[in-house]
Amino acid sequence: EATPGFLGVMLAKCESAEHVTATAARLPARTPVMALVESALGIERAYDIASAQPTSRLAFGSGDFRRDTGAADLAPALAYARGRLVVASRAARLPGPVDGPTVTTAEDALTDALTVTRTMGMSGKLCMHPEQALVINHALSPTPTDIDWARGVIDQLGADGARIENGSDLPKLARARTISRLATVFAPASMA
Repeated sequence: EATPGFLGVMLAKCESAEHVTATAARLPARTPVMALVESALGIERAYDIASAQPTSRLAFGSGDFRRDTGAADLAPALAYARGRLVVASRAARLPGPVDGPTVTTAEDALTDALTVTRTMGMSGKLCMHPEQALVINHALSPTPTDIDWARGVIDQLGADGARIENGSDLPKLARARTISRLATVFAPASMA
């Protein structure tokens, strides 16, 4: 039986689809599971994990991944793992994955890390400190310029794509839909 306010589970140390399904078997039906991938094995099995029901999202446990692999805490050293999670998420038709936390409380370090998060195609970031949430939401929110562009594209091509004229319109419309969805999700942060 579901508990009021219970929205889902973050499954730490997830390395296989079986971890997701075994956990789901112990939860109320249709409970979303966010799989926290924290090892080389988990990264290699990312698509299987993303495809397992009821995985709702992947998240990157960057600290434990670095411990497992010996990788440095530098964007290039973690790019492969982040990229795998992004591609696996997309292939499994999940939202972009959630990036690992920034441990320091220095706002400039968090801002730099968020640039990596966003440019890698990730759509969330774990927090180590509550005060990071507003900074993260603001950084990952579409800008007013992005939102205006998305509205224009959707108006021009039709929300259902009825007025698509060539192949280059398809990715434009997909991007516009993503921005529109993110604007709705991050609406409070967009207003800040």
